[in-house]
Amino acid sequence: MIYHSLLLIYRNFKRFKNIFFINLLGLSSGLACVMLIYLWVSDEWGFDKFHRHGSQLYQVMANHHLSDEISTWTYTPDLLAETMADELPEVIYATPTLNPEEWFGKFTLTAEDQSLRSTGQFVGEDFFNVFSFDLIQGDTKTVLKDKNSIVISESLAQKLFNSTEGVVGKPLTWELQWDIRQRLPAKNSIEKARSSTLLGPAESARWFAQIETPRVPH
Repeated sequence: MIYHSLLLIYRNFKRFKNIFFINLLGLSSGLACVMLIYLWVSDEWGFDKFHRHGSQLYQVMANHHLSDEISTWTYTPDLLAETMADELPEVIYATPTLNPEEWFGKFTLTAEDQSLRSTGQFVGEDFFNVFSFDLIQGDTKTVLKDKNSIVISESLAQKLFNSTEGVVGKPLTWELQWDIRQRLPAKNSIEKARSSTLLGPAESARWFAQIETPRVPH
């Protein structure tokens, strides 16, 4: 049976070479497209799979009614997360995430004789209850309760102190203290997570927002 099929294919190839190559090209292109789509879908589905409560995580967005359309934004009121956790029994934990780079640009951090610029986010006290990011040093239950504390990444600790050991509690400019978290998994959807190197309490963001920033005349 197999021999007969192979013989038939060979004879058709000899008689209709042009059609055979066109069909082969179409089949190859179709298989390549299927593989590319599969790889893309697999990569997308791979995001946030490391979170222990991933099936229970939801992002809250806001619909803004404009003159002729409805625009959906990721920006929500400052106290929305706290209010939802207090008033909605279905919500176990909620945390805001704010990107201060949009207001102040990069942070300038100085520790001992090292000074550098870095990016980061302000997050709520329950950030580590919502997302499964582990700390190399420090306590996830308390690190974000003090507005003068921050969490820095492993790579940032290396740049500032050339080590990740014995640096908890050492002062930075702004008189901040921090814990050290492990490098974030690549497949996560926290905004700019791959470039963010520090996390600060959301309470600090409210304090920063009270600072008047100079405006450049147009």
